[in-house]
Amino acid sequence: MKFQKIFIGILGLILTTSIFSCKNDDYRIGGELHDPNVKMSTYDFLKSNKYGTFDTLILLIDKAGLKEKLNQSNQTFFAPTDYAINNYILARTLKIQRVDPFKKWTLDSILKYDMARFADSLNIYFVNKNIVNDDLNKNGTIFKNLKNNEVVVSYEETENTDMGNNSNSSLRPKVVYFTYLYQKLDPNFDVTQIQYPVGIRTLVQTSNVRTTTGAVQVLNNNHTLFYFR
Repeated sequence: MKFQKIFIGILGLILTTSIFSCKNDDYRIGGELHDPNVKMSTYDFLKSNKYGTFDTLILLIDKAGLKEKLNQSNQTFFAPTDYAINNYILARTLKIQRVDPFKKWTLDSILKYDMARFADSLNIYFVNKNIVNDDLNKNGTIFKNLKNNEVVVSYEETENTDMGNNSNSSLRPKVVYFTYLYQKLDPNFDVTQIQYPVGIRTLVQTSNVRTTTGAVQVLNNNHTLFYFR
């Protein structure tokens, strides 16, 4: 069986997904502005990505029998890319090589040993609500994922030029952050100051996608699947 899109030691990005939306009712991907309402299911949206960014994710979803779950209505999937899976494989390899420097963790290892964990842990990325940018604010909104743990989703202005900010404009682009929590937050929390061990903030690189079955927010390529440490 040939597995695609997992390259140990990736030297460069082939994904050109933009990380900000120009307007609340648009989303941007591959440098182009798109209608946020895609006329396909969440599963088909991920599978049809022209860069193959989710090929390995879809493979694992198929093997775990999670297609119907992915397409359940009125939910948001904070989608990890194949880069997140590769980062997970690298992290698992580093861990087992502390015991045996000749061993490696691979995609085949996930398929053989890790599918039950994959199916269960993927629940951290699902929220039972269609979350689009209009629903969010800079202070962050607390939701519960399908593992009944709290997450925070925020929509914040950025001054980072790599995220589209232009010093010649008075308008600041906005980006979405998905914050996975390990601990309960203080009622007066500052979402921008959350860090491990309280939680981990992850930039959403493609936001505001509205499928026929729910919503998709794509996590940054630097993310590691399941926040494996």
